[in-house]
Amino acid sequence: MNSEFKKIAVIGSGTMGSGIALVLARAGIDVNIVDVEQKFLDLGVQSIENFLNSRIRKGKMNDQEVNILKKKIHPFLKLEDATRDIQLVIEAITEDEKSKKQLFEELEIHCDDQVIFATNTSAIKISELATATKRPDKFVGMHFFNPPALMNLVEVIRGDKTSDITIESIISLCKFLEKTPVLSKEAPGFIVNRLLWVFLNESYKLLENGIAERDHIDKAIKLGLNHPMGPFELSDYIGLDVVLEIGEYIKNQLGEQYEPASLLRKMVNDGKLGKKSGSGFYNY
Repeated sequence: MNSEFKKIAVIGSGTMGSGIALVLARAGIDVNIVDVEQKFLDLGVQSIENFLNSRIRKGKMNDQEVNILKKKIHPFLKLEDATRDIQLVIEAITEDEKSKKQLFEELEIHCDDQVIFATNTSAIKISELATATKRPDKFVGMHFFNPPALMNLVEVIRGDKTSDITIESIISLCKFLEKTPVLSKEAPGFIVNRLLWVFLNESYKLLENGIAERDHIDKAIKLGLNHPMGPFELSDYIGLDVVLEIGEYIKNQLGEQYEPASLLRKMVNDGKLGKKSGSGFYNY
């Protein structure tokens, strides 16, 4: 099986961007990874190297395989340089509608007309982001899950004007990457995060209302629903600020019944964001 995509630009070198770049490179696709500052690019590349080194230690890859893979990943600071001769852009920047639109406006200037634009947004309407471009037929949601190198699911989301050809191309790419694509119409949170937000938010309310203790809630979900992580472990892993952004967006789109729990707001305001800040519902 071959891929029609030989070179892809990934915008954003954070957890998701670097993870997506790794997935593409493992499949033999050349990846241009882009960020606004060298320090962010360096962190992204280091994250990829840390993952690869762990695979070597576990005996799942050898040095030669890792070196071949590394040569597929090319860091850039300028969009104009990173978008030459590509067939697809995957946007993986901060979950902010205004920032994403500004990026796609700039990409529209630099990219050839046939380039497909994909967004890794976890909640924002695809059609709304597509208004920043002149190619709504070539604009699609391609939502990977964290960590992309290990999670098999990709939500493929169709906007109002996304063409069948674009959808077929992205589904084929997902299969080439050995991921499982699931189709969704656009709606706040799509499939997974629409359901996940309600689940997590109710967990926060159970805790803040004193219904049960943190450890008991996590244990109940792991043993009662066979989840690998409880809601508080999962929240810390995702990042409480990211969870709040998703919840705020869903609430703004669907109504006050989705209002984030006050406990979550307080923790984010206090800088307790989970693993990445050293403390959240747990300490790290």
